[in-house]
Amino acid sequence: MPTAMQAAISPAPNAHRARLRDAAALAAVLALGACATTAQAPLGAALGPTDLAFVTSASQLVNFDLDACSFVRRGPIEPGARAAVEQVCADAATYAPRLEAVAAREGVRLPTALPFDLKEKLVSLNYHPEPNLTVEFLRDEIGSHESAIAVFQGELREGRNAAFRQTARDALPVLERNLAMLRAALPAGAAE
Repeated sequence: MPTAMQAAISPAPNAHRARLRDAAALAAVLALGACATTAQAPLGAALGPTDLAFVTSASQLVNFDLDACSFVRRGPIEPGARAAVEQVCADAATYAPRLEAVAAREGVRLPTALPFDLKEKLVSLNYHPEPNLTVEFLRDEIGSHESAIAVFQGELREGRNAAFRQTARDALPVLERNLAMLRAALPAGAAE
């Protein structure tokens, strides 16, 4: 049992736990602040909601592709899908720095985290690919390419920012080509 002097000098165990809990809560809040799932533009930027939706989706999808590529490349890739997988992975690696550069020129901070649905797909690729890693990768990539095409077409129709519209215009044929390759590589009976 501590003496009265020791009790006066040392913080009570509950006070110490409370400080640790408060520090952990602060660290969690700070970590969440660093993990944005949407692009952020400076006040007064010549960007509309479509522009921010475009750059957010483009960044999330290219980062999803890069992460998914790291999973699929660790496992055996079905021979009929190898060309499509390698093309998608190479294009994502090429597109990521281009998108970062145009966003930086426009003063836009890109998202630093993937949204829940894309994180969930990555977890599935890593732990529970059904029926196998290649097929799940192809299915996920078909879905992400379809989403990207819709967002990129929306930017071309409604975007206000010339740099982002040009980025969408340049990438759209690549996305469409890759979508066709992905669909052709999906084995018979493994519907999207």
